Amino acid sequence: MKCGNCDGKGIVEVEYKCPVCDGKGKTKGFDPKLTEELTGEQLQLFLKGVCGACGGTGVQKRMEICNTCKGSGKASKCKMCGVPIKGEFDLCHKCSKKPHAYLLRNSCGIEDLKLNRNYVGFVDSIAEIGIFVSLNKRLRGLIPRKSASNMDLKEGDEVVVRIHGIRGSGEIDLQPVKIDDYAVIEVSKSAPKIKIEELSSFTGKLVELTGIITHIRMTGGPTIFTILDETGVCKGVAFEGGERAYPEIDVDTAVKISGIVRRRGTNIEVEILEMERLLGEEASEISKKIQEEIEIRSTPIHRGFLIESDVLEKLKDEMLLVAKELRKAVFNSRPIIIRHHWDADGICGGVALETALIDLVEKTVSDPDAKYFLVKRKVSRAPFYELEDVVKDLDDSLEDMERHGDKIPVIVLVDNGSGYEDIPAIRQFITFGADIITIDHHFPDDEVDRYLLHHVNPYKVGGDSNYTSGILCTEIARMISDGELDRELKNLPAISIVGDRAEGEVEKYLELSDFSVDEMKDIALALEYEAFYLRFRDGNQIVREILGFGRIDRQKKLVSMLANYAKNSIEEQLKSIEGGYKVQKLPNRIHLVALDIENYTKRFTFPPPGKLTGELHDRLKKECPRIVTIGYGPDFAIIRSEGVSLDIPGMVRELQNELPNAGIEGGGHLVVGSIKFIPARRKDVLARLASKISSLT
Repeated sequence: MKCGNCDGKGIVEVEYKCPVCDGKGKTKGFDPKLTEELTGEQLQLFLKGVCGACGGTGVQKRMEICNTCKGSGKASKCKMCGVPIKGEFDLCHKCSKKPHAYLLRNSCGIEDLKLNRNYVGFVDSIAEIGIFVSLNKRLRGLIPRKSASNMDLKEGDEVVVRIHGIRGSGEIDLQPVKIDDYAVIEVSKSAPKIKIEELSSFTGKLVELTGIITHIRMTGGPTIFTILDETGVCKGVAFEGGERAYPEIDVDTAVKISGIVRRRGTNIEVEILEMERLLGEEASEISKKIQEEIEIRSTPIHRGFLIESDVLEKLKDEMLLVAKELRKAVFNSRPIIIRHHWDADGICGGVALETALIDLVEKTVSDPDAKYFLVKRKVSRAPFYELEDVVKDLDDSLEDMERHGDKIPVIVLVDNGSGYEDIPAIRQFITFGADIITIDHHFPDDEVDRYLLHHVNPYKVGGDSNYTSGILCTEIARMISDGELDRELKNLPAISIVGDRAEGEVEKYLELSDFSVDEMKDIALALEYEAFYLRFRDGNQIVREILGFGRIDRQKKLVSMLANYAKNSIEEQLKSIEGGYKVQKLPNRIHLVALDIENYTKRFTFPPPGKLTGELHDRLKKECPRIVTIGYGPDFAIIRSEGVSLDIPGMVRELQNELPNAGIEGGGHLVVGSIKFIPARRKDVLARLASKISSLT
C-alpha cells in the first residue's frame, strides 16, 4: 500500500511561520545577508514593504520526512484484519496478541528471520541429531533431538517453530511451539522493481520483474521460463526437484517474479524464487505495454539494396512487412520454421534468413538455447511444400505446444510455396493457426495468395525468375539485422545466381562477392552434392563451412574436394546414359531430347535425375539453340528448355484436365519444372507432353 499521507513519496510538504516577517507578510527591512539568496522579484517586494521571503503570505514551506511511513513511502495494513497501521509492521496492536505464525516465501533469506518469532515450517528429514525443518526453499533449521523427543512427526508434516538462535555459520536453531488455531501470515521480501534490460546491473541481487511468459521448457533439473517485458527477453530458472515448477503458470500468462539475478558465462538469467499470476487490469496493462514496444522494436530499417534494381524497389514494401513479421516473431518467442528447396539457391536463401534471425535472437534473448527452439531451418526435397514435409512440421509443432507451451509457428517457404501444388500442405498448417510466408521466384499461381500472410515474388511486380530466392532472402535478412552481417551475407546472392544460372541485371551481385565465378560454381556444386547425401537433414555446420562462414583455408579445400567428387559423379553418369537418350527435331524446329533415366542411371547416386537432366541439357543446347530436354522415369518427367516459350505450370493444368486419371501434379518455373504421374499412364503423359511441345511456335 502507498502511504496516504505522502502519496508514496516518503516526504511531505510542511508550512511554517515565515521567520523574516514573523508571519505578518509585511516588513520594513530584511537581513542584508539574504541579498545573495533573493531574486530580483523578491527584492522588489521588499522595497514595497512586502516580505519577499514568503511573498506576503506570512508562511514558508519545506520538505520533511513523512512521519507516517518514516520515509519509506509505504503504508502497512494489518495482515490479519486489514486495518491500516503506521510504519512497516505486519499486525495491528490487537491482532498481534492473537495466536499467529509467519510463513516465509522463497524471497526471504536468513537476514529476514527474527528471534523468538513463530514460523510455519515443513519437516524436511528426520535424523538422529533431530528434525530438519524447511522454512522455505532457501532456509532450513534443526530442532534438536531432545526438543523433538516427544513429537510424532514425519516428512512433509507442517510444524510451528520458533527461532531460538542463528549461529555464525548460518545454522538455524529451532524450538517447537505448541499452538492451536493460529493465523498464518505470509511474508515476502520487497525487492527493487526493474526491467529486463537492467538485469546486468543487479547481478547477485534480489529483484522483482513483471512480464509475460512466452515459453516453458522442462529439463531433468529446473523448469526454464522465457520472460518478456517491454525492454527485452530473459531466462528464468525455477528448481522443483525435477518436477514442473509453477504448474499453474502457462504460456502467455502475465506474471510477477521475485528472483536473484545470476550470471552464467556471458548470459544473464533469473533464479526464480517466487512467481505469481497477474490478472485483470494489471495483466492487461502489462500486455498492452509489451505489444506497443514490440511493435516499435519490430520495425525494420531499410538501408538500401546491395544493387540498384527497379524490381527490388517494387518489392520493398512487401519485403519490409516480411522482415517486421519475423522480427516480431522473435520478440514474441514465436518459433519460425524455414522450409527451403535443397538446391544451391534454396540453401543460400534459407541460410541468409537463419543467420539474421539467430543473430537477432542472440542479441535480444538471454537464453543461449533460444536459437535452437525459435529458429529451425529444414530442407524440402521437392520443389514445393509437399504433404510429407508439412506432416513432420505440424506434428513437431503440436508436440512442442503440448510439452513446452510453444506458440504455433510462422512458416517461411523459400524457393517454393508459390504454386498450386503447395496449397494442400499450406491449408493443413493454417488450420492450426500458423502463418505462412512465401519467398520464391517460381511463376506464382494466384490461388495460393488466399492462404499466405505475405508473398514475395518478382513475377508479381513485373520481374522474372532471375531474381533468385537467395537474392530476395538476403535482402530481407539485411532488413532483419542491424547491418553487422552484410559482410557475411553478401556472397549468398551471387552463389544462388550461379547455382540457378540466373542472368541479367542481377549479375551485379557477382561483382560484390569475395569469390570468382568459377569458385562460386564449385561452391554451388559442392552444396548440392553434400545436400544430396544429407537427405532431409539441414546439415547446418557443414553447409556454413561450404558457404565460407568458417575458416577460408579449410573452406577452399572442402569445396575443391566436394566439387571434384560431384564432377566425377556427373561425368560417370553422363557416360552411362550414352545411348539412353534420343534427339528429335520437331517440325517447329525445336529439338526434343528424351532421356530414359529409369534404365540408364544408377539409383540413389549423385547427381539426382533433375541435376543429370540439366547437365545433359546444358551440353546439348550449345548445338541446338531451341531445345527441350525431358528426363523421364517410371512416374516422373523433368523438363529443361532453352530458346522456347514454355509455360510448364500451364501445361500441368492442361494435362490434368486431359488425363484426369493419370494422377498428374507438378510445376516449377515457366521453362524449368517437373511432372509426376502414375506409372501406368506414363506413355500417355509423355505423348501428350511431346505433342504440346511440337505445337509451340
